Amino acid sequence: MAGNGIPIHPQLGTPGRSQLRDAHSRRTALPALTGVRFFAAFYVVLSHSLPWVTLHFRLPGPAKIFFSNGYLAVAMFFLLSGFILAYTYDGQIAGSKNRMRFWEARFARIYPVYLLSLLLAYWFERGLHVKTQIAVLTMTQAWNPLSPATVGAWNYPAWTLSVEAFFYLVFPFLLPFLSRRSTVALRCIGIACLVVVVLGHTPLEGLQNRESLASLGSLIPLPIWRLPEFLLGVVLGLYFLRSDSSRQESSHRATAALAVIGILVTLSLPLGKWVSLVAIPFAALIYELAGGNNWLATILSTRWMVLLGGASYAIYLLQFPVRAWMRTLFLHFSASLQPFSAPLTPLILILFSIAVFRYWEEPARRALRSWLDRSSSHGKPTSATPEKRGEPGINEVK
Repeated sequence: MAGNGIPIHPQLGTPGRSQLRDAHSRRTALPALTGVRFFAAFYVVLSHSLPWVTLHFRLPGPAKIFFSNGYLAVAMFFLLSGFILAYTYDGQIAGSKNRMRFWEARFARIYPVYLLSLLLAYWFERGLHVKTQIAVLTMTQAWNPLSPATVGAWNYPAWTLSVEAFFYLVFPFLLPFLSRRSTVALRCIGIACLVVVVLGHTPLEGLQNRESLASLGSLIPLPIWRLPEFLLGVVLGLYFLRSDSSRQESSHRATAALAVIGILVTLSLPLGKWVSLVAIPFAALIYELAGGNNWLATILSTRWMVLLGGASYAIYLLQFPVRAWMRTLFLHFSASLQPFSAPLTPLILILFSIAVFRYWEEPARRALRSWLDRSSSHGKPTSATPEKRGEPGINEVK
C-alpha cells in the first residue's frame, strides 16, 4: 500500500491513474507551509538590513552570522516550491493541454507582483541596457552564465524568480517521470539530491557570489545549480503523498522542534561553505509541517500567519523598491527623522505587501486566469485545474 491507502500499481510500483485522481480529490490544504513562508521571506529582508543593524548595535558573533546567512532561506523556498507543486499536481499534469494550463497558472500566479516590483524599481534602474531589460522582463536573467552582472539587474531579489521560471518550465516533464518511480527509487533519488545539495554547496550559489566565481562552476547556469534543491522538494512531496497516513498521525511531535533548532544552530555557526548542511533540517521541517500534527504547524496555520504567508511573495520581491522609496521619501524629512527610515522600512514593507496581496496579486491572478482560459478555449469551458478548484496553496515564493 502507498500513501493514504492508495493501492500500488502492480507493474510500476506506483499508484494507478484512477487511484491518483481519487487521492488528489481528497488532498487538503497545507496552511502551515503557507505560514512558514513569511518567516523565510522576512529572514531574507532582515539579512539585507544587517549593515544598518551592525552600524547601530553590537551583535554577538552567532547573531551576526545568523543574519548574514539570510540568503540561504532561498534554498527553503526552492524546496517548498518543489514539495507543494508535487503535492498539488501529481496525477494532474500529463498531456500537452495540462502542461499549458500549468504554465498559464504559474504565469498568472507570479507575474503580476513581479511586474509591479519592476515598475516600482524602474526609477532607480533607468540606465539598464535594452538586452538586460528584456532578460529581466522575460525572467531569464539568471539563465546566462556568461552574463553574471545581469543576474541581479533591475530588482536584485528577482533573480530567484528567474530560477523558478526554469523549474516551472521543466516541472511538467519531471513530475510524471518521478511519479512512475517506486517508493524505494524515490528514496534513493531524494538521498542523491540531498548529497548533491550538501556536498555541492548549492544553496551558496546565488547573486551574492555569482560575479566573484572564477571556477568552472561559474559556467553552469544558476537554474541548473539550484535544480537539486527543487528536485529534493518534489521527491519529498511525492514521498509524503505515499507515506502511511497512520504513520503521519503518530509522528514524533518533537521532530519539528528539532528541525527548527537544527536550522538555528546551523545558520549561527561559522561553518563556511558547509552551512549547506542546513538543507537537511529545512527538508525535515517542511515534511513535518505538511503533516500538521505538531505545535508549530498549529501556530503557522492560524489566520494571521496564513495571511502573512500569502503576502510573503510580495514581501520578498518588493523589498528593494520599498527600501529605495523609503530612503528617497525620508530625504525630504528633517535630519532628526531620517535615521528612522531603515527601522521603519520592514514594517512598511509588510503592511504594503499585505495590501498588494489582497488588492493586486489575487485579483490580477484571477483576471489573468480567466483571460487565459478564454483565450486557450476560444470561449469553450475548460476542466478545472488544481488552482481553480481552490486546492492546496501553490502561491509559493519562488
